[in-house]
Amino acid sequence: MPGCRDRPAGDGASGAGLAELLLVIACGTVLAAAAVPNVHRLVQEWSLRGGVQTLETSLLWGRMHCISTNSSLMLVVEDGGRSFHWADPTSGARYGYTARSLPSRVRIAAAPRRPLRFYPHGNAAPAGTYVIEGDRGAFRVVVNVAGRIRIQRL
Repeated sequence: MPGCRDRPAGDGASGAGLAELLLVIACGTVLAAAAVPNVHRLVQEWSLRGGVQTLETSLLWGRMHCISTNSSLMLVVEDGGRSFHWADPTSGARYGYTARSLPSRVRIAAAPRRPLRFYPHGNAAPAGTYVIEGDRGAFRVVVNVAGRIRIQRL
């Protein structure tokens, strides 16, 4: 073909040399080293948010259970704020398999003095605030008298 040059085989022009390969590995190492602290912070943030969602979904379940079964339940925080469970308000007996543990290094730092109790109409008493703390900050989970739940970042 006119205009095309044939390359002789074995001239060493194909492939990457050792210097290029080492340069690519060095760049990859620098990028990985820069990403590790960000990944650690991200895992801490996810653990905190996971703890907040665990408490929120348990509160929602407790409220809906009381409405659907026409009964009452109370939320008991135990183990220094690292776990909680639902209990029968009259006997104090643990209700079924409702015990939940928060992720490591996440705890309920503040809770109402008396355990939160949901009633058959879905209302809560005492209305209260739970503060969940972790390495990356804190959230407030607020339950009002009507039984509605909201989350605020502190």
